[in-house]
Amino acid sequence: MLEEKITSEVLSGNPLGDPVTRDVNIIEISPKPRSPVLIGLAGFTGSGRSFLNRSFTALDFITALKDIEQKRIDHGFILILPDVMTGLYGNQYLNSAAVGDYEDYIVKEIVGFVRERYGERAMALFGKSSGGFGSYTLAVRHPDIFSGFIDVSGDSCFEYEYIPDFPDTYKEIHKYGIYRWYDEIHRKLSLQNQDIKVANIVAMSAFYSPDSGSPMGISFPFDLETGEFNESVWSRWLRFDPARNIDEYMDVLKDMAVFLQAGIRDEFHADIGIGVMHRKLERENVVHFYELYDSGHFGIDYFYLKSMPLLLELIEQ
Repeated sequence: MLEEKITSEVLSGNPLGDPVTRDVNIIEISPKPRSPVLIGLAGFTGSGRSFLNRSFTALDFITALKDIEQKRIDHGFILILPDVMTGLYGNQYLNSAAVGDYEDYIVKEIVGFVRERYGERAMALFGKSSGGFGSYTLAVRHPDIFSGFIDVSGDSCFEYEYIPDFPDTYKEIHKYGIYRWYDEIHRKLSLQNQDIKVANIVAMSAFYSPDSGSPMGISFPFDLETGEFNESVWSRWLRFDPARNIDEYMDVLKDMAVFLQAGIRDEFHADIGIGVMHRKLERENVVHFYELYDSGHFGIDYFYLKSMPLLLELIEQ
């Protein structure tokens, strides 16, 4: 495994003061002149190295990748695993005035880094949870760059995934105020489940509904004083919901390698949204891979061992 550093121009002066010099982990598996590149987008609370230190150890992950390569008759491939951590403990891979221009960071700077280092190659995205959302979203928004994606349990059908956590988030932010909450959570040595739940909704608000006129530049889908549901902000969120906006991208998706995977016991019900996406693709006769597993939301990196070889085969030039 190789590790490089990129100093980002698009993240310079980001509102949270997050680092602009970022690690990029690279795994080369028997690369050839035209071997494809897969960019891995981490889930919430994760970053590039999360692919190496969670469900798999680094050695297990690389061994698994070599097993994939054996099945591909030694064509080779390259994995790019960028650091995308933010002060809100996650990333949705969108440009946000409240967080920073992370869509540009991936599609301009990470892609530019890949092209400068390896030349023009077929590229695709993969990720789980927020990373799955980012993989789908960046692929359909930039079909000139990406030939496909793997969306594992990505955020979709937002009402099932997010609304259950609105009450706790409202109470926490109402109690402390957004600035004090932000300071308090950064004083903690480790985050508990309740902390992650609240941080997730704050981060989603920052990416889906930034607002320069609100504290920390964030509008929430509920009133911070009363808890009253805010339909206008919620409607902004829904524009990003893959289960809804996939209809807009059918022509693009017909020319992509599309992989959707989820566990039927997903704690955040991501399997519902992934299923909605599958059925919409099926109705439009868009060829894609879809599979559900007897699993939850965590410890499921092994899903890639089935989808990744197929994705590589489909996008290989």
